[in-house]
Amino acid sequence: MKEESMAAKLCTVERTVRGQSVTDGAGVRLTRIIGSPRLDQVDPFVLLDEFRSDDPRDYIAGFPDHPHRGIETITYMVEGRFRHRDSRGGGGVMEPGDVQWMTAGRGIIHSEMPEMRSGRLWGYQLWLNLARRDKMVEPRYQQLTATDILVAEKDGAKVKVIAGAYGETQGPARTWYPVSYFDVRLSAGAGFRAPRPEGVCFLFVHTGRVTVGGGTSALERGELALMSPGDEVAIHGADPKAESGFLFLSGIPHQEPIARGGPFVMNTQEEIRQAFLDYQTGRLF
Repeated sequence: MKEESMAAKLCTVERTVRGQSVTDGAGVRLTRIIGSPRLDQVDPFVLLDEFRSDDPRDYIAGFPDHPHRGIETITYMVEGRFRHRDSRGGGGVMEPGDVQWMTAGRGIIHSEMPEMRSGRLWGYQLWLNLARRDKMVEPRYQQLTATDILVAEKDGAKVKVIAGAYGETQGPARTWYPVSYFDVRLSAGAGFRAPRPEGVCFLFVHTGRVTVGGGTSALERGELALMSPGDEVAIHGADPKAESGFLFLSGIPHQEPIARGGPFVMNTQEEIRQAFLDYQTGRLF
């Protein structure tokens, strides 16, 4: 009997969201893409911020000492330099292309401060929620340099694989759960194709314009798109004369209650109150 070849079902866009301008830390101006009234969370991702400015007044105050519990914070530096220090002895200077993957677990206090007083700062902070069973694990810190992170190149697409795998290219981040985190750059008119990962899947356009799944309606810079179920993701640059780029993320939802309180993400409000009490009494870590 002959095998029937079936065309892969391409994912489409289920919803688009634009970020919201906010101020955080000691006065850093940024765009909150996930974690705002427009998009509270995309389980297991509970926050995504973009900081992108060439005005030092927008970033120079940085993020002085502050606590976390119940999450992982992932900082990706595209341009500029930041210094990280934490209460567990982790730290270092983040250069362009570096990633800091910090598991707060049961508790950690850290700071992130700019190592520059002029020039462009561009980067992202992602919060990945830990499952109930892992909320109180021991903290750990991963400093991934630009040279640690491989870039797969195919048909005009450059895919920087921070976590997960793209074809044979594996990201260096050690993760608690299956997570994909790519930075994809497309030359003019090029495209990106990949099997759709399990769970939730979304992209955030940071450069130019793209189309999804053969559609004709373009996503603009600054838009997040949640992807529909399907077999394959197909994303193309919308301008045949200009480059485009986007972050591509996926993960398996925990499907557990989420309670938030400032820098803490737990399962209940009682656990949030306990986290604040532990911080105030010096028992967070």
